Amino acid sequence: MKRLIVKPLMLFMLAIAGFQLNGFGAAPKPLNVGLAKVVITPEIPVRLTGYSSRDFPFEGVQHELWAKAMAFGDAKKGYRIIITVDLLGIPHKVTEQVRDALAKEIGILPANLSICASHTHSGPQIGNIISHFNKPLGPDELAEVALYAMGLVPKLKGLAMNAIANATPSLVSHSKGEVKFAVNRRTSINPNGVSDHSLPVMRITDLEGKTKAIMLNYACHAVTLGPKNNVAHGDWVGEAQIQVEENLPEGAMAMVVIGCGADQNSSPRMNNKKPEMDLVYAKDQGKQIADEVNRLLGEDNWKSIRQLPEGKMKYVELTFAEMPDPRKLAQDAKGAGRTSNYSLLLLGRMARSGDIPEKIDYPIQVWDFGKNLVMVFLAGEVVVDYAIRLKKELGEDRVWVNSYSNDMPCYIPSLRILKEGGYEAETAMIGYEKPSRFTEDVEDIIMNGIYSILPKSIK
Repeated sequence: MKRLIVKPLMLFMLAIAGFQLNGFGAAPKPLNVGLAKVVITPEIPVRLTGYSSRDFPFEGVQHELWAKAMAFGDAKKGYRIIITVDLLGIPHKVTEQVRDALAKEIGILPANLSICASHTHSGPQIGNIISHFNKPLGPDELAEVALYAMGLVPKLKGLAMNAIANATPSLVSHSKGEVKFAVNRRTSINPNGVSDHSLPVMRITDLEGKTKAIMLNYACHAVTLGPKNNVAHGDWVGEAQIQVEENLPEGAMAMVVIGCGADQNSSPRMNNKKPEMDLVYAKDQGKQIADEVNRLLGEDNWKSIRQLPEGKMKYVELTFAEMPDPRKLAQDAKGAGRTSNYSLLLLGRMARSGDIPEKIDYPIQVWDFGKNLVMVFLAGEVVVDYAIRLKKELGEDRVWVNSYSNDMPCYIPSLRILKEGGYEAETAMIGYEKPSRFTEDVEDIIMNGIYSILPKSIK
């Protein structure tokens, strides 16, 4: 009896056959994918952001905060890079500086880099919502915010370059699960408030099928920890990354991007009587995600991604409904608390130059992974209606929507929410130093912008 000699090429062909049998459909095509991560926890205690009541630096590090990168492509075909950061948001200026640095280094196109924030409310202030605090930051605190943001740019550029350097032929696929700890927080206004409980997952493996990375998306605020836990922490997002990685082969990486969760809170959350329970809640929510990812990895309904993503980007103008009255701002600025801080900041800007924006340039980005997946990146705090509408119009399993991407201008309400009013439509603008709510055409402008750059195969 002759001994069977299995050569590397035969192993690869067997792997392809295995993928075909396991529900991938067409044979997978290797893509060059690189991965890297770096700690971005502040080196000294600073003010955490997201809750206005915190008025002193963090008291410990419960979780390291991470930036992680996934790079597709090579020098010949060009690079496409997605970076996740454990921060409340990413200012447009930081994104642009990272893009400029990488453009000089590797010639990357703006549409082929996206930076997505986890929206953890237990991360450092980075200049997104300076007026969100109950009292103005002191000079030393402002200096720390500036220094942190300045240091983040070279760190993210280096992270991207490391991911490129680590790129190897890989197999890429995606699937979708579900977890249900997100709840619509506007139920006092809308008893039938909707949520998006879908959990799209992207898997990167080597050519033998060993998992190298998982990237997942869930539409929910990272607010499980309340302000009484004054520690650096990734919230449920950080726990999900930790616990997913614990279930993967050694060295594999988990990344989390946030869906349209601006009006969605984690539940349970923020136990003010027993703040230590927040840590327990976050662990449980992370476990729910890790368990669902594990379930998906054991099933056969993964779809192969056979092409490098093709990026497109467009900016649209969103208009504010009205300009503030300086006398009303002056009256409010004489008080105390978050709104008075906002009024004083806005009044100072008006007194210096009248430079209050009537419009903002809003970035929309699309990555086309082929006929069965398109990824949409939206800036700011986007409410769930956008994802629900896109999935209804384009197909539940074909569209993956990330918010908190590339910029953090403010909340992005839908027409429905603008008509209902409330925090996401109006009062949240105070924290972002914006003059008022948006005009009612905001949803149509954004949706038309998305459709204008979607690939023909997905429309």
